[in-house]
Amino acid sequence: MFIKLFKEIFNKKRLPNIDYIQKQGLLAVKIAQTFALRIDFLSEETCTHLAKLYAHTTPIPNEDFKALLNKYGETDFLSHFKFIEDEPIGSASIGQVHRATLNNGEEVVIKILKKTFKKQFVKDVNALRRWLKFVLFFYPKLKRVADPMGILEHIESYTLAELDLRNEVSHGNVLKEIYENHYKQFDLSRLKFPKVYEALSNEHILVSEYISGSTVDDLLETKTMSFEDILELFHIHGFYIFIIGTFHGDLHPGNVIKHGQDFYFIDTGAISTVGKKIQMGLFEFMEHLAYYDFDGCAKALNRMAMKEISGKAYEKFHSALLKLYIGFENSTVSEISLTKKMMETIKLGVNSGMVFEKGMFPIIKSMMYLDGMVLKGAPNTVLMVEMRRFLDEFHQAREGVNL
Repeated sequence: MFIKLFKEIFNKKRLPNIDYIQKQGLLAVKIAQTFALRIDFLSEETCTHLAKLYAHTTPIPNEDFKALLNKYGETDFLSHFKFIEDEPIGSASIGQVHRATLNNGEEVVIKILKKTFKKQFVKDVNALRRWLKFVLFFYPKLKRVADPMGILEHIESYTLAELDLRNEVSHGNVLKEIYENHYKQFDLSRLKFPKVYEALSNEHILVSEYISGSTVDDLLETKTMSFEDILELFHIHGFYIFIIGTFHGDLHPGNVIKHGQDFYFIDTGAISTVGKKIQMGLFEFMEHLAYYDFDGCAKALNRMAMKEISGKAYEKFHSALLKLYIGFENSTVSEISLTKKMMETIKLGVNSGMVFEKGMFPIIKSMMYLDGMVLKGAPNTVLMVEMRRFLDEFHQAREGVNL
């Protein structure tokens, strides 16, 4: 099944069959979602096609939805609602969302898991892990360059977190607490979090405030997302990544709703954390990259590594990095992808002898999402130049937080 799945994803004659991938189970969908970010492996067209799996999956039938409400809800769960819509307003890999109205007139949404995925998902993860160990025995270089086991562990951890909707409540509270503790030090005025009705929520059901508006995914699709708004998402998310080191673990365009001038973070079931070495090192790397200081980029990447390199190994790496970034200066995102360049840079570092701690992929994934938004919403933008406007504020916030 895994071999067929990878053949489907990497098919050079046609786009991957989305329906086939969904039928292979939750792990297959999560793997395909991950490859939707890998523009260093796949064409832009294929990545865009696979990205449909983030927010346009097949919903369960109405009768199954009502049966699940009766199964998962408390005995008097339905008595709290004046009305629940049969048709979902959104469907993702593990759950779907329905609008509803509480008896007091408040508009809410009910998120419900489509089924009990955990047992089969864990079984599939263990099977894939055994298969990867077999493959890596014969191709050990793959372990250093692509880190398939690390990526599988990331998929496993954030998916298991998503499969318990109580994590969406607790993790949302973590992100909200960070906001409340630091909004005076950093401008987070456009960030909001929907109210959660914890008394009505449990492992399988989440009831939260209905936020009118559109997802960033829909805005990008209709070409109505301004570049300034895209940059503001980087500004907000960058604070969590570069200054705090704890951030929304899956902030793809379908997980942000824009209402007026505010951005609401939703689906907070998975949050990620990174160590100070990666957090600060990647910021330093991006800062040097913003000013096309490739010597500084080489030094910053090396300092990020758990195992640094020196001497001739570093000289060889430095020379290769300068060649890698030829033509990058003042290039638009449509001309040279930041995602692709970042993945090639990490790959170069690993092949040169650097060893990076676990936690690298989630933070790189966040950068991939930003790059993908810019590529879709403002392809003629020189992203690195635009990012310069936030650097001073990031520095000031870092000093304030460290104090």
